[in-house]
Amino acid sequence: MELDIQQIETNSRFINDIVEVRRFRAILFFELSTSTAFIVQSFWPINLYVIIGAAILFTPYMLFVLIKERKFGWIIMFFLVIVMPYPVLYLIIGDYILLPGWMLLPIIPFYFYCFIIKFSVEDWLREYTWEQQLIEQRRESEEKKKEGLL
Repeated sequence: MELDIQQIETNSRFINDIVEVRRFRAILFFELSTSTAFIVQSFWPINLYVIIGAAILFTPYMLFVLIKERKFGWIIMFFLVIVMPYPVLYLIIGDYILLPGWMLLPIIPFYFYCFIIKFSVEDWLREYTWEQQLIEQRRESEEKKKEGLL
C-alpha cells in the first residue's frame, strides 16, 4: 500500500488544505502589519474606517479557513470575544456607538484575536511540516529496506 506524496499531504492530521492555511498566514501578517501602520501613523477617522473595512473584509475568509480546517474552538472564541460584546455595547451606549472613539471597542478585540491566531497558525504549520518530514523519513527507510532485501 504505497501512497504518493500528494496523497500523503492531503491526509494530514493537522491541516486539511496546506495551501489555504499558508495563504491565511500570509494574509494575517498583512492584516496585522497594515492595521499597525495605520494606527501608528495617526488617529484620523479615515484610518479608523480603513481598519474597520479591512476587518470586515477579512472576517468571512478567516471563518472560511477555520471551518475548513475544523478549528471550531477558534470559531467559538471569535463569536464570544468579537461578535457577542458588540450587541451588549449597543444596548449600553446606543447610537453613540457610531462615533469614531466607540468604534475602536469592537475592533481592538478583533485585531487581538488575529494576533493570537497568528501564533496558532504557525504551530499548525510547524506540526504539519514535522508530520510530512516523518512520513518522508518512513518512506525512505522502507525503500532502503526493500533495496537491502532485493
